[in-house]
Amino acid sequence: MAKIGVVIPARNEDKYLGKTLDCLFQQTRKPDIIVVVDDGSTDKTSEIARSFGVHVIRLANRGYNALGRSELAEVSNSGFRFLNEIGRLDYVMKLDSEQLLPNNYIEKVISRMEKDDRIVIASGIVAGEFSRAPRGSGRVYKFKFLRDIGFFPLNYGWESYPVAKALTMGYKVEVFKGLVTFGQRPTRLAAQKLYFGGKGMKALRYDPLYVLWECFLKFFKSPKGALSILRGYLSGGVKKYSDVDVGVWQRRNLLKRLLVKIGIDSVREGKS
Repeated sequence: MAKIGVVIPARNEDKYLGKTLDCLFQQTRKPDIIVVVDDGSTDKTSEIARSFGVHVIRLANRGYNALGRSELAEVSNSGFRFLNEIGRLDYVMKLDSEQLLPNNYIEKVISRMEKDDRIVIASGIVAGEFSRAPRGSGRVYKFKFLRDIGFFPLNYGWESYPVAKALTMGYKVEVFKGLVTFGQRPTRLAAQKLYFGGKGMKALRYDPLYVLWECFLKFFKSPKGALSILRGYLSGGVKKYSDVDVGVWQRRNLLKRLLVKIGIDSVREGKS
């Protein structure tokens, strides 16, 4: 049977972590190992994790919340390296400390991934959210793939990088819309996080027209958020990845959609 580990980064999450861990222990396909990476918490996050009997990695308090920043990648990497050292695993899931999974989540994701060897990243969705790519929390990786690419890069766009890398390598990523997860609090889309998200788009070489379109759509919901993304994308001091170019994929995908639409319209015109 395939083995799966779970990495849960957490910072001052004693209010939510217990319910998230309880959901994991209620899974029809239970994880083989769970590790909570306590990112310098000043509350009882570590104590709650230990009360469930899971592994705990305690990191020093850097003095600020790294939400959206590139240094947050190292928090998850600490958990991945720990799992890599203690034994062979086939899959690893990164899970936010406040995310609640349906009881069959792990079983369903792994069973679907095992039906297609080319799927290396997959997830469900979050209630009330639209996902075009596997979401960061609840995302399951084939562990060999994640090891081969060196885990998360210490750069902006670190959480999107594995998806982009998988696509450039000819692998598949999947979103299983029938698997709905729930957050214990609303998704945090602070202006600072969106600003760093814009930097991630630049690092991953997003197409400028695509970024403008995303900002246009975002503007109607949050003008400040749209401007934050744009500021991040246009900012300096961003190291671009040399091995992925999301813009190329975006342009090819757009062209493919246009050709398909033209083909459909041509058929319709021929039938009229």
